[in-house]
Formats: sequence, structure tokens, C-alpha cells
Amino acid sequence: MRCNNPLISLYLSIMGLLIFPDLVLAQFDDDAEALMDTYVRITPKLENNVYGIPVYIESNGENNTMLGEIYGLIQHPYEDVRQALGTPDNWCEIAPQHFNIKACTYQHLDGYCELTFYTGRKYYEAPDDVYQVPYQFSRSDNGNGYFHASLTATKGPMGTKDYRIEVEAISLKDSRTFIHFSYSYKYNALTRMGMTAYLATLGSNKVGFSATSEDEQGKPIYVDGLRGIIERNAVRYYLAIQSYLDTKNMPAEKQFNARINHWFDLTENHHLQLYEMDKEDYLKYKQLEHQDQLKLQQDVNNRNGDKSKCDPPQSANDQAE
Repeated sequence: MRCNNPLISLYLSIMGLLIFPDLVLAQFDDDAEALMDTYVRITPKLENNVYGIPVYIESNGENNTMLGEIYGLIQHPYEDVRQALGTPDNWCEIAPQHFNIKACTYQHLDGYCELTFYTGRKYYEAPDDVYQVPYQFSRSDNGNGYFHASLTATKGPMGTKDYRIEVEAISLKDSRTFIHFSYSYKYNALTRMGMTAYLATLGSNKVGFSATSEDEQGKPIYVDGLRGIIERNAVRYYLAIQSYLDTKNMPAEKQFNARINHWFDLTENHHLQLYEMDKEDYLKYKQLEHQDQLKLQQDVNNRNGDKSKCDPPQSANDQAE
């Protein structure tokens, strides 16, 4: 029998969480177990692939949905990864390494943290000339070597919608972490027309990372088209996570320059798929965009005061208490 009284329904929901907290923990444990099973299953592909790095890539461009997924080994301890990716404002240091993310701001709203990505073309554009995509950040953590974080946005540019950036991670031996990163959004007929025109002109020679077959010389033939687009962007975000983790312990005043240099160098290891411009131009544009971001964030801080700061995750010691 269904209860139609909202007060009674709320009461039952709260009581359910109080009486059956293990149900919530069980879901976390199921997710952690599923991710570990995936790690075991694809370990041979992580160790031997055409990418030259320990990753496994999947993609799909069907049913008006673009989805790119990357499973990878990160040479950083789990706790470092959890703290870095579970802290909302860190994503404003991670995401803008991507060519198309011109700036990012964060603020704490009613019960959640909002991250706004300023999205534009690969060349420098002022914040007022690009599209703003507000993401809602959330995270969950079982306190036992597994966490999940997500950024979701309802609308994007050119008729796109339902953006999801998700990452989950489990702890491995030898101070390593296995992560699953996914990037997806939905598109409409107008979006598809724009992407088709791009693929027929500027993007005609661009490919992704998944190999569909081999040519007569035994070289891989890579996926192209819509799957190529989503794979390239998913890998760019994944390498932004890698670059952030590799540089986050440097002196604060050196981190930004080190990060954008490192990200570009990581992408150059996949020149065929990821090259868009020379390093000199990339660094010049990112320096300008970074100054814009600092001003934008200062404006947010001036409006909101202390409320702008989003809470980081608890440390492992805090969770244990």
C-alpha cells in the first residue's frame, strides 16, 4: 500500500535510514566490489594495450548520448586521490587544463556545492563570450577504500543536456589507486548536425583511442566520428586528473605553471588523437584564462563571503573516530 501523506513518508524514510543504515553501506560495498571485479577482469588490458599507459577505454555514441569511460591505474596513494577528487574546488584546478574549459568557479549554495565551467573554443575567449555550465557536485565514501564523486549539469551549449562527470576509486597495494572516470551528455538533432559538419571539415582526420581493426601493416585503425570526439575529451579530463595529482605537492606558487606544462606534455604522448595547437600558444591562452578565473572567483567570494568555500571530505582519521 502506498502512503500519500508526505509527512508520514518523510518520517518512514528517516526511520528507514536509522533502522537500516547497513543498506546504505551495502550499496557502497557493492560498488567497491564491482569496481574491484572490473580491475581484476581488465588487468591484462591495462598492462598490454595500444595506448602506452595503463588505461582501458570504452565509448558509446548511440541513442543521442555521448559516453566516454576510462579505467586506469594512478601511481598515487588512495587517500591522496580521495582528498584531491573529493574536494569540490580542486576541480576548478583540474578542469581548466582542458582546451575548451576557459575558467571555473565554485560556491556553496543551499545544501550543495556548485561548480560553474566556462566553456568555449580552444583559443582564448573572454568569460563574457563563452557558455556557462553550472554543475552540482556530490560525493560518497564508504570509509573503507572506496569513494565516488560526481558533477551533474542539466543544460549545456548547442542543445546538449544531462552532463555527468563521474569518478570512483578503490585502493590498491603499493600506494596505487584504480579509478573509473566517465564523461557523458545527451544531444539533440541540432547538436548532431553541428557535430556532423565538424567531422566533415575540421574534424575529418581526427580519431579516438579504441582500435577497431588493423591495416595491412598491422597498425591499429582507430575509431572516429562521434566516438572519437567523446574519447578524446574523456582522455583530456583523465590526463587533467593525472596532471593535478602529479603536481599538487609542489610549492603553491609553482603549481599552476607546472600543471599546465605537464598536462600538455601528457597529451603530446597521444599526438595523433589530442594535438590541437603548439605548446607556446596553449600556455599563453591558459595564462590569460587563469587570470580571468581568479577575477571571477574573487567576484563570487565578494558576493558570498565565507559561504563560497565548499567543504573537503573528512580525512581517514576523522572518519575512523
